Amino acid sequence: MFDELFEKLKGNGIHDDTDAIQALLDSGMRVVKLPSPEKSYLISRCLKIHSNTSLLLDRFTHIKLADQSNCIMLENAEKDAGNIMISGGIWDFNNKNQRSNPLQDGSYKNTKDYGDAYLGVIMRFCGIKNFIIESITLKDPVTFAVQMAHINQFTVKDIIFDFNHGNPNAVNMDGIHLDGFCKFGTISNLKGACFDDLVAINADDLLDGPVEDITVDGIFAQDCHSAVRLLSAKSMVQRIHISNVYGTYYQYCIGITKYYYDNNDYGFFDQICLSNIYAGKAPRYDIYGKKGTYVYSIIWVDTHLRINNLQITQFHRRENETAVPSIHIEKETSIDVLSITHASQENSTGEAIPFLSNFGEIGFLFLEDIHIKDDIPIDNKGTIGSIVRNPTE
Repeated sequence: MFDELFEKLKGNGIHDDTDAIQALLDSGMRVVKLPSPEKSYLISRCLKIHSNTSLLLDRFTHIKLADQSNCIMLENAEKDAGNIMISGGIWDFNNKNQRSNPLQDGSYKNTKDYGDAYLGVIMRFCGIKNFIIESITLKDPVTFAVQMAHINQFTVKDIIFDFNHGNPNAVNMDGIHLDGFCKFGTISNLKGACFDDLVAINADDLLDGPVEDITVDGIFAQDCHSAVRLLSAKSMVQRIHISNVYGTYYQYCIGITKYYYDNNDYGFFDQICLSNIYAGKAPRYDIYGKKGTYVYSIIWVDTHLRINNLQITQFHRRENETAVPSIHIEKETSIDVLSITHASQENSTGEAIPFLSNFGEIGFLFLEDIHIKDDIPIDNKGTIGSIVRNPTE
Protein backbone atom coordinates (compact mmCIF):
# COMPACT_ATOMS: atom_id res chain seq x y z
CA MET A 1 0.00 0.00 0.00
CA PHE A 2 2.71 2.48 0.99
CA ASP A 3 4.78 1.61 -2.08
CA GLU A 4 1.86 2.62 -4.29
CA LEU A 5 1.69 6.01 -2.59
CA PHE A 6 5.39 6.68 -3.14
CA GLU A 7 5.04 5.74 -6.81
CA LYS A 8 2.69 8.67 -7.32
CA LEU A 9 5.46 11.15 -6.54
CA LYS A 10 6.94 12.72 -9.68
CA GLY A 11 9.57 15.16 -8.36
CA ASN A 12 10.25 16.63 -11.81
CA GLY A 13 9.57 20.26 -10.83
CA ILE A 14 6.68 20.44 -13.32
CA HIS A 15 4.07 17.96 -12.09
CA ASP A 16 2.05 19.00 -9.01
CA ASP A 17 3.04 16.66 -6.15
CA THR A 18 0.65 18.10 -3.55
CA ASP A 19 -1.86 15.23 -3.60
CA ALA A 20 0.86 12.57 -3.53
CA ILE A 21 2.71 14.11 -0.57
CA GLN A 22 -0.53 14.74 1.33
CA ALA A 23 -1.61 11.14 0.76
CA LEU A 24 1.62 9.99 2.40
CA LEU A 25 1.03 12.34 5.35
CA ASP A 26 -2.53 11.01 5.68
CA SER A 27 -1.48 7.37 5.41
CA GLY A 28 -0.76 6.79 9.08
CA MET A 29 2.96 6.32 8.55
CA ARG A 30 4.86 7.67 11.54
CA VAL A 31 7.89 8.57 9.41
CA VAL A 32 7.28 9.99 5.93
CA LYS A 33 10.63 10.11 4.12
CA LEU A 34 10.35 11.72 0.72
CA PRO A 35 12.85 10.18 -1.71
CA SER A 36 15.35 12.35 -3.55
CA PRO A 37 13.47 13.78 -6.53
CA GLU A 38 14.59 13.84 -10.12
CA LYS A 39 14.59 17.66 -9.88
CA SER A 40 12.30 19.11 -7.19
CA TYR A 41 8.87 18.75 -5.65
CA LEU A 42 6.19 21.25 -6.67
CA ILE A 43 3.16 21.92 -4.44
CA SER A 44 0.16 24.21 -4.94
CA ARG A 45 -1.75 23.84 -1.65
CA CYS A 46 -0.86 23.78 2.03
CA LEU A 47 0.43 20.43 3.28
CA LYS A 48 -1.04 19.26 6.62
CA ILE A 49 1.10 17.21 8.97
CA HIS A 50 -0.60 15.11 11.66
CA SER A 51 0.37 14.39 15.25
CA ASN A 52 2.96 11.68 15.89
CA THR A 53 4.49 12.19 12.44
CA SER A 54 7.97 13.00 11.15
CA LEU A 55 8.35 14.50 7.68
CA LEU A 56 11.89 13.97 6.41
CA LEU A 57 13.58 15.24 3.27
CA ASP A 58 17.20 15.05 2.21
CA ARG A 59 18.98 18.17 3.40
CA PHE A 60 19.01 19.93 0.03
CA THR A 61 15.90 18.48 -1.63
CA HIS A 62 14.06 21.40 -3.24
CA ILE A 63 10.33 21.77 -2.57
CA LYS A 64 8.75 24.77 -4.27
CA LEU A 65 5.41 26.57 -4.07
CA ALA A 66 3.79 26.81 -7.49
CA ASP A 67 3.12 30.23 -9.01
CA GLN A 68 0.07 32.06 -7.60
CA SER A 69 -0.68 29.37 -5.02
CA ASN A 70 -0.85 32.09 -2.34
CA CYS A 71 -0.86 29.70 0.61
CA ILE A 72 1.19 28.41 3.50
CA MET A 73 3.39 25.49 2.46
CA LEU A 74 3.07 23.45 5.68
CA GLU A 75 1.05 23.51 8.92
CA ASN A 76 -0.20 21.09 11.58
CA ALA A 77 -3.46 19.28 10.76
CA GLU A 78 -4.98 19.11 14.26
CA LYS A 79 -5.62 22.08 16.53
CA ASP A 80 -4.26 20.25 19.58
CA ALA A 81 -1.33 18.39 18.10
CA GLY A 82 1.66 16.60 19.54
CA ASN A 83 4.93 14.98 18.55
CA ILE A 84 5.63 16.54 15.15
CA MET A 85 9.01 16.73 13.46
CA ILE A 86 10.09 18.36 10.18
CA SER A 87 13.63 17.79 8.95
CA GLY A 88 15.45 18.64 5.75
CA GLY A 89 14.70 20.33 2.48
CA ILE A 90 14.93 23.71 0.81
CA TRP A 91 11.42 25.14 1.26
CA ASP A 92 11.03 27.74 -1.49
CA PHE A 93 8.03 30.06 -1.21
CA ASN A 94 8.79 31.53 -4.64
CA ASN A 95 7.75 34.96 -3.37
CA LYS A 96 7.98 36.95 -6.60
CA ASN A 97 5.24 34.73 -8.05
CA GLN A 98 2.81 34.92 -5.12
CA ARG A 99 0.49 37.71 -4.02
CA SER A 100 2.36 40.73 -2.70
CA ASN A 101 2.97 41.55 0.95
CA PRO A 102 -0.42 42.19 2.62
CA LEU A 103 1.29 44.01 5.49
CA GLN A 104 2.55 46.58 2.98
CA ASP A 105 -0.63 47.10 0.98
CA GLY A 106 -2.90 47.07 4.06
CA SER A 107 -5.01 44.11 2.94
CA TYR A 108 -4.15 41.93 5.95
CA LYS A 109 -6.62 42.31 8.82
CA ASN A 110 -5.16 41.13 12.12
CA THR A 111 -7.94 39.33 13.98
CA LYS A 112 -5.58 38.11 16.73
CA ASP A 113 -5.97 34.50 15.66
CA TYR A 114 -4.30 32.15 13.21
CA GLY A 115 -7.01 32.24 10.59
CA ASP A 116 -6.71 31.51 6.89
CA ALA A 117 -6.10 35.08 5.71
CA TYR A 118 -3.11 35.25 3.35
CA LEU A 119 0.03 36.55 5.06
CA GLY A 120 2.79 35.16 2.85
CA VAL A 121 4.29 32.79 5.47
CA ILE A 122 6.20 29.64 4.47
CA MET A 123 5.18 27.52 7.49
CA ARG A 124 2.75 28.09 10.36
CA PHE A 125 2.27 25.98 13.48
CA CYS A 126 -0.21 26.51 16.31
CA GLY A 127 -1.13 24.29 19.22
CA ILE A 128 1.62 21.66 19.35
CA LYS A 129 3.32 19.94 22.26
CA ASN A 130 6.70 18.42 21.44
CA PHE A 131 7.69 19.99 18.14
CA ILE A 132 10.98 19.84 16.23
CA ILE A 133 12.01 21.62 13.05
CA GLU A 134 15.61 21.18 11.98
CA SER A 135 18.17 21.15 9.17
CA ILE A 136 16.15 23.11 6.64
CA THR A 137 16.61 26.08 4.33
CA LEU A 138 13.80 28.64 4.23
CA LYS A 139 13.82 30.53 0.94
CA ASP A 140 12.11 33.75 -0.16
CA PRO A 141 8.92 34.12 1.85
CA VAL A 142 6.66 37.11 1.28
CA THR A 143 6.68 37.80 5.04
CA PHE A 144 7.74 35.30 7.75
CA ALA A 145 9.61 32.06 7.21
CA VAL A 146 8.14 30.17 10.21
CA GLN A 147 5.32 31.42 12.43
CA MET A 148 4.46 29.68 15.71
CA ALA A 149 2.02 30.13 18.62
CA HIS A 150 0.81 27.92 21.48
CA ILE A 151 3.90 25.72 21.09
CA ASN A 152 5.05 23.90 24.22
CA GLN A 153 8.39 22.05 24.33
CA PHE A 154 9.97 22.84 20.98
CA THR A 155 13.31 22.74 19.20
CA VAL A 156 14.27 24.87 16.20
CA LYS A 157 17.81 24.23 15.03
CA ASP A 158 20.24 24.28 12.12
CA ILE A 159 18.29 26.70 9.93
CA ILE A 160 19.53 28.60 6.85
CA PHE A 161 17.64 31.68 5.65
CA ASP A 162 17.98 32.27 1.92
CA PHE A 163 16.23 35.63 1.46
CA ASN A 164 17.04 37.31 -1.84
CA HIS A 165 14.29 39.88 -2.50
CA GLY A 166 10.90 40.99 -1.28
CA ASN A 167 7.50 41.27 -2.92
CA PRO A 168 7.35 44.13 -3.57
CA ASN A 169 9.99 45.31 -1.07
CA ALA A 170 12.43 43.64 1.31
CA VAL A 171 10.48 44.36 4.52
CA ASN A 172 8.40 42.43 7.11
CA MET A 173 10.42 39.29 6.36
CA ASP A 174 11.05 37.62 9.73
CA GLY A 175 12.91 34.36 10.13
CA ILE A 176 11.51 32.48 13.14
CA HIS A 177 8.46 34.37 14.43
CA LEU A 178 6.99 33.34 17.79
CA ASP A 179 3.64 34.66 18.95
CA GLY A 180 1.85 34.18 22.27
CA PHE A 181 1.85 31.09 24.48
CA CYS A 182 5.19 29.67 23.37
CA LYS A 183 7.25 28.14 26.17
CA PHE A 184 10.02 25.68 26.95
CA GLY A 185 11.88 26.05 23.67
CA THR A 186 15.35 26.16 22.17
CA ILE A 187 16.26 28.01 18.96
CA SER A 188 19.82 27.42 17.82
CA ASN A 189 22.33 27.68 14.97
CA LEU A 190 20.61 30.08 12.59
CA LYS A 191 22.50 31.43 9.56
CA GLY A 192 21.73 34.00 6.87
CA ALA A 193 20.27 37.50 6.76
CA CYS A 194 16.56 38.35 7.06
CA PHE A 195 14.77 41.56 6.06
CA ASP A 196 13.20 41.90 9.49
CA ASP A 197 13.74 40.15 12.81
CA LEU A 198 15.75 36.97 12.35
CA VAL A 199 14.08 35.76 15.56
CA ALA A 200 10.93 37.52 16.80
CA ILE A 201 9.67 36.63 20.28
CA ASN A 202 6.39 38.53 20.33
CA ALA A 203 3.92 38.17 23.18
CA ASP A 204 1.41 40.65 21.73
CA ASP A 205 1.46 40.69 17.96
CA LEU A 206 -0.64 38.37 15.82
CA LEU A 207 -1.78 36.29 18.80
CA ASP A 208 -1.55 37.64 22.36
CA GLY A 209 -0.21 35.73 25.36
CA PRO A 210 2.85 35.25 27.55
CA VAL A 211 6.11 33.87 26.20
CA GLU A 212 8.59 32.26 28.59
CA ASP A 213 11.45 29.85 29.19
CA ILE A 214 13.23 30.07 25.84
CA THR A 215 16.88 30.01 24.79
CA VAL A 216 18.24 31.46 21.55
CA ASP A 217 21.78 30.25 20.99
CA GLY A 218 23.82 30.92 17.87
CA ILE A 219 22.89 33.56 15.28
CA PHE A 220 25.25 34.32 12.39
CA ALA A 221 24.17 37.06 9.96
CA GLN A 222 25.76 39.75 7.81
CA ASP A 223 23.80 42.89 6.80
CA CYS A 224 20.66 41.66 8.55
CA HIS A 225 17.77 43.77 9.85
CA SER A 226 18.03 42.48 13.44
CA ALA A 227 19.02 39.38 15.32
CA VAL A 228 16.27 39.17 17.97
CA ARG A 229 13.22 41.26 18.81
CA LEU A 230 11.46 40.75 22.14
CA LEU A 231 7.98 42.32 22.12
CA SER A 232 5.45 42.87 24.88
CA ALA A 233 2.59 45.36 24.76
CA LYS A 234 0.91 43.92 27.90
CA SER A 235 1.74 40.21 28.29
CA MET A 236 4.80 38.96 30.20
CA VAL A 237 7.98 37.90 28.42
CA GLN A 238 10.31 36.23 30.88
CA ARG A 239 13.20 33.85 31.38
CA ILE A 240 14.69 34.41 27.94
CA HIS A 241 18.41 33.77 27.31
CA ILE A 242 19.95 35.02 24.06
CA SER A 243 23.57 34.05 23.47
CA ASN A 244 26.29 33.77 20.83
CA VAL A 245 25.10 36.38 18.37
CA TYR A 246 27.48 37.48 15.60
CA GLY A 247 27.26 39.84 12.63
CA THR A 248 26.11 43.26 11.47
CA TYR A 249 22.58 44.64 11.69
CA TYR A 250 21.02 47.71 10.09
CA GLN A 251 18.10 48.14 12.52
CA TYR A 252 19.35 46.90 15.88
CA CYS A 253 20.98 43.69 16.99
CA ILE A 254 18.63 43.02 19.91
CA GLY A 255 15.48 45.04 20.55
CA ILE A 256 13.36 44.91 23.69
CA THR A 257 10.21 46.58 22.46
CA LYS A 258 6.58 47.46 22.92
CA TYR A 259 5.91 48.45 19.28
CA TYR A 260 2.13 48.86 19.72
CA TYR A 261 1.62 52.22 21.41
CA ASP A 262 -2.14 52.58 20.98
CA ASN A 263 -2.97 51.44 24.52
CA ASN A 264 -2.16 52.59 28.03
CA ASP A 265 -0.60 49.28 29.04
CA TYR A 266 3.10 48.68 29.50
CA GLY A 267 5.22 45.91 28.10
CA PHE A 268 6.51 43.56 30.82
CA PHE A 269 9.82 41.70 30.88
CA ASP A 270 11.71 39.79 33.56
CA GLN A 271 14.89 37.74 33.76
CA ILE A 272 16.24 38.60 30.32
CA CYS A 273 19.86 37.58 29.77
CA LEU A 274 21.98 38.59 26.78
CA SER A 275 25.43 36.99 26.57
CA ASN A 276 28.26 36.65 24.07
CA ILE A 277 27.07 39.34 21.69
CA TYR A 278 29.60 40.33 18.99
CA ALA A 279 27.83 42.86 16.76
CA GLY A 280 28.12 46.08 14.80
CA LYS A 281 25.97 48.22 12.54
CA ALA A 282 25.34 47.41 8.87
CA PRO A 283 24.68 49.92 6.06
CA ARG A 284 21.06 50.78 5.31
CA TYR A 285 20.37 50.20 1.64
CA ASP A 286 17.29 51.54 -0.13
CA ILE A 287 15.81 48.06 -0.62
CA TYR A 288 15.33 47.83 3.14
CA GLY A 289 12.78 50.65 3.16
CA LYS A 290 14.48 52.39 6.11
CA LYS A 291 15.87 55.48 4.41
CA GLY A 292 15.49 58.55 6.60
CA THR A 293 14.10 56.69 9.59
CA TYR A 294 15.52 56.50 13.10
CA VAL A 295 18.83 54.64 13.43
CA TYR A 296 18.78 52.34 16.45
CA SER A 297 21.51 51.31 18.89
CA ILE A 298 22.99 47.80 18.95
CA ILE A 299 20.88 46.88 22.00
CA TRP A 300 17.74 49.01 22.03
CA VAL A 301 15.18 49.22 24.85
CA ASP A 302 11.88 50.78 23.79
CA THR A 303 9.59 53.20 25.63
CA HIS A 304 6.72 52.26 27.99
CA LEU A 305 8.32 49.09 29.34
CA ARG A 306 8.62 47.63 32.81
CA ILE A 307 11.69 45.40 33.12
CA ASN A 308 12.51 43.71 36.40
CA ASN A 309 15.91 42.27 35.57
CA LEU A 310 18.13 42.65 32.49
CA GLN A 311 21.62 41.15 32.32
CA ILE A 312 24.12 41.87 29.54
CA THR A 313 27.45 40.07 29.64
CA GLN A 314 30.29 39.50 27.16
CA PHE A 315 29.00 42.19 24.82
CA HIS A 316 31.66 43.34 22.36
CA ARG A 317 31.23 45.90 19.62
CA ARG A 318 33.75 46.89 16.95
CA GLU A 319 32.08 49.73 15.03
CA ASN A 320 33.08 50.92 11.56
CA GLU A 321 29.73 52.07 10.17
CA THR A 322 27.41 54.17 12.35
CA ALA A 323 28.03 56.26 15.46
CA VAL A 324 24.99 55.35 17.58
CA PRO A 325 25.03 54.19 21.23
CA SER A 326 25.82 50.58 22.00
CA ILE A 327 22.96 50.34 24.52
CA HIS A 328 20.02 52.76 24.56
CA ILE A 329 17.10 52.95 27.00
CA GLU A 330 14.13 55.07 25.98
CA LYS A 331 12.12 57.45 28.15
CA GLU A 332 9.17 56.21 30.25
CA THR A 333 10.81 52.81 30.65
CA SER A 334 11.96 51.49 34.01
CA ILE A 335 14.52 48.77 34.71
CA ASP A 336 14.77 47.63 38.32
CA VAL A 337 18.16 45.94 37.93
CA LEU A 338 20.48 46.38 34.94
CA SER A 339 23.77 44.45 35.00
CA ILE A 340 26.42 44.99 32.31
CA THR A 341 29.63 42.99 32.69
CA HIS A 342 32.67 42.06 30.59
CA ALA A 343 32.01 44.37 27.65
CA SER A 344 34.05 46.39 25.19
CA GLN A 345 33.54 49.05 22.56
CA GLU A 346 35.96 49.89 19.73
CA ASN A 347 35.00 52.88 17.60
CA SER A 348 36.44 53.66 14.15
CA THR A 349 33.70 56.03 12.97
CA GLY A 350 35.47 59.26 13.97
CA GLU A 351 32.51 60.35 16.14
CA ALA A 352 32.14 59.81 19.87
CA ILE A 353 29.77 56.98 20.80
CA PRO A 354 28.04 56.60 24.17
CA PHE A 355 28.32 53.07 25.48
CA LEU A 356 25.12 53.42 27.53
CA SER A 357 22.52 56.07 26.67
CA ASN A 358 19.75 56.30 29.26
CA PHE A 359 16.53 58.33 29.03
CA GLY A 360 14.59 56.02 31.35
CA GLU A 361 14.68 55.02 35.00
CA ILE A 362 17.25 52.52 36.23
CA GLY A 363 16.91 51.44 39.85
CA PHE A 364 20.26 49.70 40.23
CA LEU A 365 23.04 49.68 37.63
CA PHE A 366 25.93 47.25 38.03
CA LEU A 367 28.96 47.67 35.77
CA GLU A 368 32.05 45.47 35.76
CA ASP A 369 34.98 45.09 33.38
CA ILE A 370 33.83 47.62 30.77
CA HIS A 371 36.55 48.58 28.26
CA ILE A 372 35.99 51.81 26.34
CA LYS A 373 38.60 54.05 24.73
CA ASP A 374 38.01 57.73 23.89
CA ASP A 375 34.23 57.39 24.03
CA ILE A 376 31.41 58.23 26.45
CA PRO A 377 30.79 55.55 29.11
CA ILE A 378 27.35 56.77 30.21
CA ASP A 379 25.16 59.46 28.68
CA ASN A 380 22.43 59.80 31.29
CA LYS A 381 19.39 61.93 30.48
CA GLY A 382 17.13 59.90 32.76
CA THR A 383 17.56 58.71 36.34
CA ILE A 384 19.80 56.07 37.89
CA GLY A 385 19.15 55.16 41.51
CA SER A 386 22.58 53.73 42.27
CA ILE A 387 25.64 52.60 40.36
CA VAL A 388 28.19 49.99 41.39
CA ARG A 389 31.14 49.60 39.05
CA ASN A 390 34.83 48.89 38.72
CA PRO A 391 36.98 51.53 37.01
CA THR A 392 35.86 51.96 33.40
CA GLU A 393 38.79 51.77 31.00
